[in-house]
Amino acid sequence: MTAPLDASDRRLIEALQDDSRQSLTDLAARIHLGLSATRARLLALEERGVLTGYRTEVDPAALGYTLRAVVRMKVHGALYDKVKSVLDRTPQIVRCLRVTGESCYVLEVVAVDMNDLSAITSELARVGSVTTDLVYETLVDRPVPPRL
Repeated sequence: MTAPLDASDRRLIEALQDDSRQSLTDLAARIHLGLSATRARLLALEERGVLTGYRTEVDPAALGYTLRAVVRMKVHGALYDKVKSVLDRTPQIVRCLRVTGESCYVLEVVAVDMNDLSAITSELARVGSVTTDLVYETLVDRPVPPRL
């Protein structure tokens, strides 16, 4: 097990989650540490696998994806091996969770329109049974809070 995060590590993570593009100087000032100490903590968090990447968030609607859907999929037997290939060739499946319960997978899909969504879910239906729900709005979408 890795060492727990201290208060400075948590402040650093929170600051990065607020704005991962801020300069190292601004980051150091925000968490009340020197530049060298901030750089060392940042590198240590990356090496420990606490920080796994930096990404840009893009509004799907700005790219023409007017629909967002949650798709639950049930897969049986040998078809499990086919799921990965569908995921690999369908970039509009932006998240896939393997879950317990009645479904095997829960997927988040973005689509241009209903025809696009239908094509994606038809492809998924070749591998398993699907149930699709359209998303009206996202009420919460937040980063993981730094704990421990």
